[in-house]
Amino acid sequence: MTEKLKIYVTARIAEILLKDAEGFEFFKSDGRTVNKNALLTKLIVNYHLKFAREQEETIAFLKKKIAPVTRLAADALDSLCYGICEKLNERVAASNGEKFDKLISLKPTKESEPLINYIEQYSLAGRTLSEYFRSMFAAYASLPQDKREEIIFKPQVDAILKAVKEKKQIFITTKNNRFRRMEISPYSIANSKEELHLYVLATQPRGCITVRLSRITSVVQLPAEAKFTQENIAALQKMIKYGPQFRCRDNEDEVLVKLTAAGIEKFRKIYVHRPIPIGVEGDFYRFDCAHTQIVQYFSRFGADAEIIYPENVRTEIYNFHRRAANAYDNIN
Repeated sequence: MTEKLKIYVTARIAEILLKDAEGFEFFKSDGRTVNKNALLTKLIVNYHLKFAREQEETIAFLKKKIAPVTRLAADALDSLCYGICEKLNERVAASNGEKFDKLISLKPTKESEPLINYIEQYSLAGRTLSEYFRSMFAAYASLPQDKREEIIFKPQVDAILKAVKEKKQIFITTKNNRFRRMEISPYSIANSKEELHLYVLATQPRGCITVRLSRITSVVQLPAEAKFTQENIAALQKMIKYGPQFRCRDNEDEVLVKLTAAGIEKFRKIYVHRPIPIGVEGDFYRFDCAHTQIVQYFSRFGADAEIIYPENVRTEIYNFHRRAANAYDNIN
């Protein structure tokens, strides 16, 4: 099969697939145009076994419940159960009564074509290929974003978790131009508190690092043992607790922030990347998390948040606002 498949899905599913293609950085060679077909290829290749197993579990459950109270022949029972399963799939795909009016074109690739041919031969059970993939895409879209990322990058996840279990170092290549190739000791894969992305927490000789899973293109396990100091482990545990996307250096100082009344209100309302305080005394908030998280979060507060200590964090936010003020001062 080389021709494109036309798959009609709901607007919600189409939007999630497009958002994932962009968020997981699937772009064409120009680096700007979203390559949705590349995402769909990974989705099919990495999700088909789990999706098929879940479908078969549903069919088996239906047969177990229906067979004792009917006298249906095996073929008729199969047909009934597959029909019910497909109706359930439609309910998942259009849970609010949406229409299947958004067209997705799926072009088979060298990676996906053998699997598509297999599905067409053995897995349809009376459905068309378009109906089968619509159900698969709907099941995928019903998952939280971090679980969808785990599916799209399943080979990397499996290789990293294997190395973590066996306490081995790995060699990774990434999309990051600055650190394209690295030898690291992987500690864990953790999700952000907003359940947006997954991050690989690890160490190098220079300390703890964090790498977004979607930016890892390959993983090779090395024979060398993974290495972690007690200071590394404390920092990595802190990153898991407060936000794995923020690199925590060993033995970073606590941070004290003074908030105005407006700042306290902003702290309540601005959820994304919000650090967890370890103590609150009036309008003074104490934090024991990565300094990069403090800078990124409280830079949005302007004069409503003042870093009392440490001095390096206070200076970094001061310089951030000074550069912004200078940019406005230079406007003619």
